[in-house]
Amino acid sequence: SDVYKRQVPTDAANHNRKSISLLVKQVVEKNNFDTNPPDLICATRGPGMVGSLASGFTLAIGLSVAWNKPLVGVHHMLGHLLVPRLKSNGTKPCYPFLSLLVSGGHTIVVLSKSLLVHEILVDTLDIAAGDAIDKCGRELGIRGNMIGKELEVFLNNHKDQWNQEIKFDMKEPMQNQWDRKDVLAYSFAAFNSQVKSSLKKYHNSEIPKDEKIVARMAHLTMKTIFKHLISKIKLAIKLNKDKMEGVTDFVCSGGVASNILLREMLQQNLSTNGIKNFYFPEPRLCTDNATMIGWAGIELFEDAKLTTDVGTTVFRKWPIDKILDVDGWIKNNE
Repeated sequence: SDVYKRQVPTDAANHNRKSISLLVKQVVEKNNFDTNPPDLICATRGPGMVGSLASGFTLAIGLSVAWNKPLVGVHHMLGHLLVPRLKSNGTKPCYPFLSLLVSGGHTIVVLSKSLLVHEILVDTLDIAAGDAIDKCGRELGIRGNMIGKELEVFLNNHKDQWNQEIKFDMKEPMQNQWDRKDVLAYSFAAFNSQVKSSLKKYHNSEIPKDEKIVARMAHLTMKTIFKHLISKIKLAIKLNKDKMEGVTDFVCSGGVASNILLREMLQQNLSTNGIKNFYFPEPRLCTDNATMIGWAGIELFEDAKLTTDVGTTVFRKWPIDKILDVDGWIKNNE
């Protein structure tokens, strides 16, 4: 179907090129931007697939030039990290704060000391948590365009099966070796392998027809993935006590952050580790969205006095701890 085709990078880029100008044209006409344009143009500059990023960023450059308005090229993950501050007009969460940015493409724990100073405390050795959830969900027979969300809906419909006994081998990775147990890194690739091996061991590699059995398997898998997320956050807090002084605010953002079970587990487990305030964006602001990019751009423009040169391009890789280490930033001192 067209939906699945758009998941292929080249097709996704072509779809963006065909659609974005038409969508922006509708917005311009609806809001009379031709005669009263916005004061600031914000667009994602990276990291991500260059083909898809280039469509939006190039259009943003065109609007900036046509309307003679400043441009801010925003870091994708900074958008996720800052979006909870939109609700409080940039006052909460307060720096320094800790964040779990978890999605299908990224899973990192970040210590944010200021708008422009961020330190990655935990990164992934292989795939992201959201990617692992999607892969495991497919192995268990979950179908749809957003597997993680479909899996959560499926589990919510079978809450009576949560924590029921099940023959299913599922363990948190990086716990059985001393030289890996205390490593500040995630590893999610093993979860899909465990699902496959358990299905082979107990069900001849077939998905059980009984949804209750599948629900037990799925809940154990998701819960263990979230347990892995939390274990490394707790380890990061333990091994960085000096850096964690004064850190009481915690942000969880990104597509997976809309999951209610994850939110509950984070609050239950981190409240005893010095975290007092938890900030979760409303679900529509968890997945990739224009609002978070706009807000991050506003903070960069108003607080950091930064804009982006229109003679720049996008980045496939751009670590969040190196936000300023790219070309094209313009410091506005007035």
